[in-house]
Amino acid sequence: MLRRSKWLAMLLLTGGVSAGLGVLFYLAKREPAFYAHSPKPADFDTRLKAAQMLTRVQDLKNEIRSKPEWGDTFTADDLNCFFVENMGLKGGLSSMLPECMHSPRVAIEGDRVKLGFKYGAGFWSTVIWVELKVWLVANEVNLVAIEVCDLRTGCLPLGSQSILDSISEAARDSNVEVTWYRNGSNPVGLFRFFAGQPAPTSQILTLDVKDGKIVVAGRSSQDQSPVTPMGLTPILPGLGEE
Repeated sequence: MLRRSKWLAMLLLTGGVSAGLGVLFYLAKREPAFYAHSPKPADFDTRLKAAQMLTRVQDLKNEIRSKPEWGDTFTADDLNCFFVENMGLKGGLSSMLPECMHSPRVAIEGDRVKLGFKYGAGFWSTVIWVELKVWLVANEVNLVAIEVCDLRTGCLPLGSQSILDSISEAARDSNVEVTWYRNGSNPVGLFRFFAGQPAPTSQILTLDVKDGKIVVAGRSSQDQSPVTPMGLTPILPGLGEE
């Protein structure tokens, strides 16, 4: 009788552990809605928008160098089409992403950006995603603040340090300086664009995230003289305090 009770207890314990692991696995594997509903590959409209995005980004880079005023508006759909065509598991630009990450997708909801990536491949892959708030820092030239409001794998909370390190590394590879602070419990990164210019000749004046769109605009000095700061969006309270 005692032996039977021990076996029953072991079976119950094993079943409970298995059920718990199964729930965790399900939550880790579950894709957020914005990721699951993104554009699908092999669609003509997707391929067309992806090609147009490449041209628009190159045109914007040229305008920053050659025009006194520049800017463009990018929708989440535009960006997702580009990601589908160029940053899949075997996409030509997937090497730009951190190791083992591919197939990014984005959603813009109010003033928040949700950005997700596939991590790994096949059955054991999962979606790591982050919710961000983005704004220009007041009285600074080309300084953008990005607050990490949420970070998850599937539906499970995820530690942020390794992700923040990957973001910093990718930014620095693009000549963007990064410094991390805390705003309450959330990490906030300060991204200094055009960091390679001791006296910047270009200035970001507009960076709006709203209504499913990202609007970026600015000005450049045609005689290569340094730009002077103009009024920007107010900084969040508490930023800059470690």
